[in-house]
Amino acid sequence: MCREKKSPEAESPSFFFIEKECAVSPVIGVMLMLVVTIIVAALVSSFSGGLSDSAEPAPTTAFEISIRAGDAVGNGATSNAPGPAPECVVLTMTAGDTLNSGDLRIITTYTVPETYNGVHLAHAGRVIKHTLDGAIGQDDVWDDNSDPFVSQVNGYKLEDAALNCLIPGYGMVGKGKPYFGTCLFKAGEPYWFKDRNAFLGFDVTDRPAYGFQEGSVVHVTIVHTPSGQTVYDRDVVATW
Repeated sequence: MCREKKSPEAESPSFFFIEKECAVSPVIGVMLMLVVTIIVAALVSSFSGGLSDSAEPAPTTAFEISIRAGDAVGNGATSNAPGPAPECVVLTMTAGDTLNSGDLRIITTYTVPETYNGVHLAHAGRVIKHTLDGAIGQDDVWDDNSDPFVSQVNGYKLEDAALNCLIPGYGMVGKGKPYFGTCLFKAGEPYWFKDRNAFLGFDVTDRPAYGFQEGSVVHVTIVHTPSGQTVYDRDVVATW
């Protein structure tokens, strides 16, 4: 006697649906993961794009810097006007857009040499790093009583405005006193830092201690703070 053979579906309808559900669940999970990944990627892309759009571009500019190691006027030296006095650091923007000096940080790095005039220096090999921050302006200026081997960030100011530049107003554009931090740098015009100590962060005339002289090398870096970009970065060899 023959018996009709039932299909697995007819025998176990509930099992059939469970099996189908089990097969579909992983597919749904993968699809959800893909959707979440796409959304997260879109959010990250939008956020990073917004950051790049809001960042200020670096200015197009070029600088020249000279550092004089000669003695100050009145100490066996005479002024050679209209050129820089022997004790000057001269910064000239040779090309590019006018810059607000308040947007600049000037970082100097000097390593004390092994000897000066054949005499071994006690601070040989030690590094003096100093930063002039235009955003500080005329506040918190360098103090000659401070330890030069402790990195400092200062503003720059001389009491007599005429000592900050060749002639007050020359080499600068815009309103305000001709101070670093308030003046504007314009292409082709020099700016004098007549206090080398305040520029470099140590007493350059104390040669037995720091050995600063003609031929000394100072690494100078200028950073445009709004964009975070370096606009000058090189060694400057001091002349007499």
